[in-house]
Amino acid sequence: MTNPPLVSVIVPSYNYEKFIVQSLESIVSQTYENLELVIVDDFSKDNSVTLINQLISQEKIKQRFDGKIQFIKHEVNRGAHFSINEGINASRGEYISILNADDLYDDNRFEVMMAAMYSQNAKFSFSKISVIDGEGMLVDSTNGEAGKFVAVQNSIQDFPTVGWSLIPHNAAISTGNMLFTREIYNNVGGFRNLKYCHDWDFILKSLILTEPLYIPETNYYYRLHGNNSYLQLDNVVDREVKTVLGCFFYKCRKKNLLNSLCPSPQNWKSEFLTRIENMSLQKFWLFSMTPLNLFYQLRQSFNDRK
Repeated sequence: MTNPPLVSVIVPSYNYEKFIVQSLESIVSQTYENLELVIVDDFSKDNSVTLINQLISQEKIKQRFDGKIQFIKHEVNRGAHFSINEGINASRGEYISILNADDLYDDNRFEVMMAAMYSQNAKFSFSKISVIDGEGMLVDSTNGEAGKFVAVQNSIQDFPTVGWSLIPHNAAISTGNMLFTREIYNNVGGFRNLKYCHDWDFILKSLILTEPLYIPETNYYYRLHGNNSYLQLDNVVDREVKTVLGCFFYKCRKKNLLNSLCPSPQNWKSEFLTRIENMSLQKFWLFSMTPLNLFYQLRQSFNDRK
């Protein structure tokens, strides 16, 4: 790529002093040069802020990013979605990525993914994931939780398009595994105030606009350590899944979708409903047509303004 575009990497951080330095170093070590780093600390109560300041104050780090570093610190806790949106809105890159403060990138991540996106004119992509433990060691796929994530990604090949693989679950696995254009972010309208699946909501809304690209030639290292935020959210899962799928199915009934491959009755005719039934998602499709779905969406819009 001649004159590689600026990629802004947003790091939402909250109480991950054990992992934050290693996560940031995986950005520093990228073989892709033109990066901007925006860190948003969401009122951490541990030593995260001190560690971040120590790292980004180093002259070699300033030189690595050519001065393109911002560190935003909250005086109250605002939530992951708010931190991500704030970081993106403060950034300047044409392309946007997010790194969760406990996860890691392969050193070649952006070199590989930007080349693939450029060659295929893609506006949204995600990579293969590998699961690591609290010490950074690879977790075997025979591990229950890790095995689920690996199985979800392995199933991508069983669908007619990458987009279809995103309907029953988020095949990207994590917010941090997404790379997308600022145009997509602006058209989607940012991440919503969802505690469990703001990443799935965002990728499904993006699917309405563009077909995502799956790039298995590089890894996103997703860390399982017992304190992952999603493990504490059983009480909100059902409501948020209804909200997210209700929104997507409502939108995919519209005519003239920008993504001609987007799973919808318009693009896939009778095959659409057959596949939805085979994925046991018919109840969500029917729910999307009800007044109750409208209530869910209005309630979510109210929560998004908080």
